[in-house]
Amino acid sequence: DNEKWAHPCFVPQFTMDSTLVSNAQYAEFIADGGYQNPQFWTVAGRAWLMQHESSAPRDWQRDGKQWRCERFGLQISLPASEPVRHVSLFEAQAYCMWAGRRLPTEAEWEFAALSGHPAFRWGDLWEWTCSPFEPYPGFVADAYREYSEPWFGTHQVLRGASFATPARMRSAKFRNFCLPERNDLFVGFRTCGL
Repeated sequence: DNEKWAHPCFVPQFTMDSTLVSNAQYAEFIADGGYQNPQFWTVAGRAWLMQHESSAPRDWQRDGKQWRCERFGLQISLPASEPVRHVSLFEAQAYCMWAGRRLPTEAEWEFAALSGHPAFRWGDLWEWTCSPFEPYPGFVADAYREYSEPWFGTHQVLRGASFATPARMRSAKFRNFCLPERNDLFVGFRTCGL
């Protein structure tokens, strides 16, 4: 019900990465003191960081100078070229601040995904946007009234799909939503120019 109804939306000119931020790129943020520097974190992000005492994404562990991660119960060397995953909105925002970039709006994300540009790849992971989860104009709850409406204003929009999403559910118009502090989902992010 939160995808209703189609409506016109002005999308100003923007630039967006064609791929998700990789583990290697995110490791540069960590190496540059990204988790220790409060200037990169929002107020809510700093509170989340203090509560979780995080210094890297969920399931990353240092092994000497190398990073390892857990994948389905196994410890493996962190695949540098794969998209970073299991990051909260706060971690994505902090990376963007450090990189002098920003998260896309959900309108920008959908515009890019529907553009047909051959370099734009999506569907590996759900993707954080900078858009809070709000109803589209004319929203009316469907029969399952507890699906979307209770979460408006408290959750953040995720777009795309992940490798675990069934093929029949994949759509560039799919609106998912999640609490900003969640880092246990197959979610990553891409960045936009300022």
